[in-house]
Amino acid sequence: MLASGAMSESPDNSGKADTAVADATPRDSRSDALKSLRDRTDELELIISSLTIFALISLPSWLFEALSQTYTHLSTSFAIAGMLGITLVTGICYGLAACFIVHLMVRAYWVGLIGLRTVFPEGIDWSRTPGIGPITRRYYRQTLPDLETATQRADRLASSLFAVISLLTLGTLWLGIVVVLTLMGSGWIGAQFGLTNAALGLATVVLLGIYIGVPMLLWLLDSVVARRFEALQKNAVFSVVIRLLGGIYGIVYPQRLVLPVQLTLQSNTRPVIFYIALTLSIIAIVWVGNARMAGWRVFTLSGEFTYLDDNDVRGGFRSTFYEDMNSSEDRMRGWPRVDSFTQKGGFVTLFLPYQPLRDNLILDDLCEASNNDEDATVCLRRLWSVSINDQPVPIDGFISAERMDINMRGLLGLVPMTGLQPGMHRIEIVWNPEANEDDVPIDDRYSAARST
Repeated sequence: MLASGAMSESPDNSGKADTAVADATPRDSRSDALKSLRDRTDELELIISSLTIFALISLPSWLFEALSQTYTHLSTSFAIAGMLGITLVTGICYGLAACFIVHLMVRAYWVGLIGLRTVFPEGIDWSRTPGIGPITRRYYRQTLPDLETATQRADRLASSLFAVISLLTLGTLWLGIVVVLTLMGSGWIGAQFGLTNAALGLATVVLLGIYIGVPMLLWLLDSVVARRFEALQKNAVFSVVIRLLGGIYGIVYPQRLVLPVQLTLQSNTRPVIFYIALTLSIIAIVWVGNARMAGWRVFTLSGEFTYLDDNDVRGGFRSTFYEDMNSSEDRMRGWPRVDSFTQKGGFVTLFLPYQPLRDNLILDDLCEASNNDEDATVCLRRLWSVSINDQPVPIDGFISAERMDINMRGLLGLVPMTGLQPGMHRIEIVWNPEANEDDVPIDDRYSAARST
């Protein structure tokens, strides 16, 4: 009977063992496959980091050049999209380039550690460390990690940093898309009522409320209030409010793409420090983009030009006024310009550009829509007045022109210089001369109703 009992139990145990083996085999195979894949991703990380750094550093300059070629053609909405889009993309490029550089350094350090472990598996030989005294040696042995620990830490840091790069890219690009589309729409609506800046300001407040206010309110209600009052966790209305807030935030934040990576890293590191670092990284990306855009559009970010600031040079010599001196930054300024500073003939060629972003609102009031080219030219002439040395210059003879060399359209004419003595002469051009200095601008994005 003992033998029979043993035999009766053996099939059950064998079945359980077979089941355990059957359950464990797929998991082990998946684990082995992931480990094998993990070994190959290290090489891919090195290749991606190396190739991407140069592309990220080069991309902003190309974007600025492209914007300078098309800026004077843009409408209000597309100008907003172009400026904001390039600002965010530039910040992302420089931020990611910095992360890739650090990642490349850490991964190279990791490769070096693996090589050392292969050649010197025993690690540091403390008996052969001349120049290190017994106290310092004891301190080093207590504090310095061995090669195994240093290799694991470097591998963990490099892998985490590579994941953070994808996290920042997805999060910031999604943020940029939402912000750009929202501000484009609000800018277009505001331009219809002459309140472009007001509409942009209102949209910015709404976006800040969603990106900052909703997460803070969600944290306060769910993490603080619901945790302290367990009855609220079972309250249907309270649960609906929490889910509604989460749904609103989920629209403007790619949770399915970002949260798996974010929560994995956050929960396996120091959660509070990680969240603060992530938030500061996004802020730094926006700040770097703004600083790069400002540095590209203005002469200098330095505050040392005290005795010759922007106001002092506004009425003086500027390269924008001369076609043979134009840079990519000058092409973004739809300002009048002559062919050269030095004139040797009896006339100077003057080009008065037409920039829809700036001029359409004024032209809609100055003239009625017409399909006649001559009427359009006459209408454009009303937008400008020209004088040389305070003597008015008739612009009735100015003709419509398309300048593919500077990628602009406008009016082209001649300013006579006959009878003038050799020396410096001042051509003064007024935009929207029919308005008075104290008139209210037609749109709040204008600083004045007329400009000289």
